[in-house]
Amino acid sequence: MNLIWTLLIAFSLLLASNARGAEEVPLQRFAELPRFKDPMISPNGKRIAVTLTLDGRPLMVVQKLYTETDRTKEDPVPFSIGEFFFSWYDWANDERLIVSIRSNVKSRGSLWSLSRLVTASRKGKSMKVLPMTTNLRGYYRQHATVVDWLEHDPDHILAALDNSPTLWAAPEVDLVNVNTGKSRRVVKNKKGIHNWIVDSRGVVRVGVKRPTNRGLRETVYYRETEEAQWEVLQRIDHYHHDRLMPIRFDKQDPNILLVSSVNLAKDENTVAKIFRYDLTAREVVGPFVDTRRKKVLKLLKNALPDVKVDIVSHDRAKKTYIVRTYSDVTPPDYYRLDLNRNALEFLASERPELVGMQFAPMTRITYTARDGLEIPAYLTLPVGREEQNLPLVVYPHGGPWSRDEWGWDNYVQFLANRGYAVLQPQFRGSTGFGIEHQEAGYGQWGHAIQDDITDGVKWVIDRGVADPDRICIIGASFGGYAAAMGVAKTPNLYRCAVSINGVLNLKRMIDDGRDRVFSSVPRAIVNDRKDSEDASPYHLAKRIKAPVLLIAGEKDTVVPAIHSRKMYKRLKKLKKPVEYIELEDGEHWHTNEAHELIVFTALERFLATHIGGASSVQARAEQQ
Repeated sequence: MNLIWTLLIAFSLLLASNARGAEEVPLQRFAELPRFKDPMISPNGKRIAVTLTLDGRPLMVVQKLYTETDRTKEDPVPFSIGEFFFSWYDWANDERLIVSIRSNVKSRGSLWSLSRLVTASRKGKSMKVLPMTTNLRGYYRQHATVVDWLEHDPDHILAALDNSPTLWAAPEVDLVNVNTGKSRRVVKNKKGIHNWIVDSRGVVRVGVKRPTNRGLRETVYYRETEEAQWEVLQRIDHYHHDRLMPIRFDKQDPNILLVSSVNLAKDENTVAKIFRYDLTAREVVGPFVDTRRKKVLKLLKNALPDVKVDIVSHDRAKKTYIVRTYSDVTPPDYYRLDLNRNALEFLASERPELVGMQFAPMTRITYTARDGLEIPAYLTLPVGREEQNLPLVVYPHGGPWSRDEWGWDNYVQFLANRGYAVLQPQFRGSTGFGIEHQEAGYGQWGHAIQDDITDGVKWVIDRGVADPDRICIIGASFGGYAAAMGVAKTPNLYRCAVSINGVLNLKRMIDDGRDRVFSSVPRAIVNDRKDSEDASPYHLAKRIKAPVLLIAGEKDTVVPAIHSRKMYKRLKKLKKPVEYIELEDGEHWHTNEAHELIVFTALERFLATHIGGASSVQARAEQQ
């Protein structure tokens, strides 16, 4: 393992000093999982826990951070958890970590994603799964979570391990010894609270009861002290713009709760997203500003002006920071900022094999939808190609209540590297563009959302950038739904479609979610069931003309593979051109490099065959 680490860092540094021009990048380079990701620094700033990739799978490793005054060799320590996945990890103290591990389990005919908490020595020894107990119905809590890290008590954390014996999905709070794994109950859950918030003294003082599968009322509970009774701070509809979203307590003032809300964030006189709520006065008393973080970011942006900068992690003293940098044409890099020495040092690249290669800029554009709504989007054009009559890949994001971010994306850059223009419409319903833009997408699956995507394609065609006879639509999850819906609703617009883990039977999705614990919130903003067949690719399959490629993970717990299996059978029965790839043991996320290679290989072949790109001649030659 030490050799692997050494070669990784050496190779990334070597590549960083040998920039190359534009060239066709080997497909496997885009399919590879990140070689260095999610570094978390220990409280004393001496080590990091980080995710590497070994044999095509993510591997967590603890690695020493060397300094000018401490060059004592310490071998990296890999953590083995068998067939489980790492969800996240962080340091409980300088000697022990808490690791969230995840597995996909079949129960009562359905696949479920379950996560557990593990306490482990930084040396990879004495790993203990924190024990859990069932409720009175015999069920364990689906996801064990950390409620608070108790910064002033390095031997303990507060964790939600078990649900209330009688209430569904209502966690109680345990004080857990991170060294032994032993715990004791400190908060019982009699209110049906789903999320807890702890003040800087380690006292659980706020609880949020979210809507379940009946109604949309959300309640925030509060207590002044550990002995006080719970009282209602706010009870309000989940989608009301005045709903307070508690984040955490102010670390300096236990009477101040940091919150957000739609209306607070809409105030034209402030750019703040987080606000200070006085629990005594029961009112917002002003925006919250993290002055130290602001100063550090300013320092970093001055030192690294050509890239975006994120703070990933910092030590307890806030003197050593782990920083992530990126741009649209630069894969992420990681640095250590040491304020004690005023030093900024390169650690590693997320994708060292791609450092120095030329990639395509991601340009922000805006177009007008047919009803007058302004739609933001990103357009990426291939380097070195004339910007007209290009083959176009339309790439809608998942969610749909999410968005694409400006930055380096391996799928987008792969497509551009193969000669395709790439359009990423931020259709109504996308987040981050104002609440009006988001709410305009409620109940609009396959309707106005799909029209926004169509209008974006026409915008690119009208400007001569895209060849109208060479357009394909590709997406994953909701994006996979939009891809299939595109060739069903506008069958003459696209020459092909690729749906990866896509929702393809909208009625089935609505029915499957009806009995989920927190179903009322998403149910309120998705389409009505009675009209769902009008916006369901499965039910509109007869309209499809273009070739369709379906890809699904066998163990996808978010969108079950049965969506793709049934769609494939229906299209075959209708004698429509369709291919289907099911990834054995595959899931919804990008966690298996072998699966990624299968997907990228299939995309390259399928696109080259149907709309042509830089690799089209080669692909056709291989088919002959």
